[in-house]
Amino acid sequence: MNNRWITALFLAGAMVVAGGCSSDPGDINHGGNAGGGPNPPTVLGGYASPDGVLILNQGAPRLENGSVTWISPDGVVEQNVYRTVNGSACGNTSQDLYLCGNKIYIMSNNTAVPDLGNSEPGDGSIVIVNAETFQREKVFQFKDLMFHKPDGSLAEVDMLPLATPLENLAVIDEHNLFLADGQGMFRLDTETGVLTIVEGGYHFGNQGNTIETVVGTRGMTVIGDHLYCSGGGFWTNTQLFEFTKDCDRVTRSLDLSGEFISGICRTGDHEIVVATCGRSGSLKSYLTFVDTETMSVILEKPISADISAEFMNSSGVTLAGDYLYFAAGTLTVSRISLKTWKIEEYIQVKNDAPQAQYLTCNVVADPEKNLLYVSVSNDLNEARISDGNILVYDCSGDEPKLVMNIENKASYPVNIYPMSKFY
Repeated sequence: MNNRWITALFLAGAMVVAGGCSSDPGDINHGGNAGGGPNPPTVLGGYASPDGVLILNQGAPRLENGSVTWISPDGVVEQNVYRTVNGSACGNTSQDLYLCGNKIYIMSNNTAVPDLGNSEPGDGSIVIVNAETFQREKVFQFKDLMFHKPDGSLAEVDMLPLATPLENLAVIDEHNLFLADGQGMFRLDTETGVLTIVEGGYHFGNQGNTIETVVGTRGMTVIGDHLYCSGGGFWTNTQLFEFTKDCDRVTRSLDLSGEFISGICRTGDHEIVVATCGRSGSLKSYLTFVDTETMSVILEKPISADISAEFMNSSGVTLAGDYLYFAAGTLTVSRISLKTWKIEEYIQVKNDAPQAQYLTCNVVADPEKNLLYVSVSNDLNEARISDGNILVYDCSGDEPKLVMNIENKASYPVNIYPMSKFY
């Protein structure tokens, strides 16, 4: 959501495909968790319960730090989970969250302290907590997240910093946390603290003086030992990239139609759908279904709709049942049938939250329960706390049914996480 306050960085860079790492699909984790392996992951309790929902709040950065809201399996809403457990804030301008194994990873920019609020610093840029209790276990400060300049860089120093805003993260195991910023894709070993920029996930601009990204990490998806995200822009064609456990190079890539990345949804044990689009407002979009074992296109379907993710870091499309849902930054939620390809307007958000003016993040589906989460606010301002609603719809029928309206229990949510997505 911070991207509404910071000029959007268009995806740029060129793709370098390099060998040396296995692209064997390996064991597929049918549960979808980042741990890999042939068996479903252990089902955890507490804040990692697959029947609960975590909400990562960015907050108004000049007034508030990031925070976490929990919706328990029985529908009880708990605010400020991280602060309640740890007595502090996780970070300023929180960006993304991920469950892997028995740990939850929270990423925030955390390069500033609210100057209009209580001036409390956040704990770190990467904060790792116990998944069940939310007790803080390890912290990485922004200043410590440095990487060796890649070959070809004309930087005068050997170690370079990350660039804000940070974007998304996904975790395969404790040695393979992948994160992106405006420069490229990085792999962080959370045991050693070593951060490495991944070859093929960036391009040099300005004759090697700057590094520019080619990856678009909205909807990053982990399958077994591999992570998939798309990218493209000025320097290269739109592509799907495969990143691999313990590997600092892109292992495989696939050309895609479309100009910009909207998002990715997993549709099978080794199948994903990649949504690409034109500039905001364009009706020239594509859904490309990919077999990740063979890295080949199963089906490409042109879509006459704006399915863009706007300037939000969360995926612009989300899957529940036989439908992909999207809002493209508006207060109208539409859906596409994956059987008939019919496109229809499905939810008029103002009918249920007439005061709402903005989406704070893209809509999120819980495919296990056929629920759709829509986060809206009255305002969108880095120096103003705003009333907000999280609307939860049952989307199993022809007409949506509002089942929860959570008022003022979250502050500018940047993403919503039905915990079942990690299993």
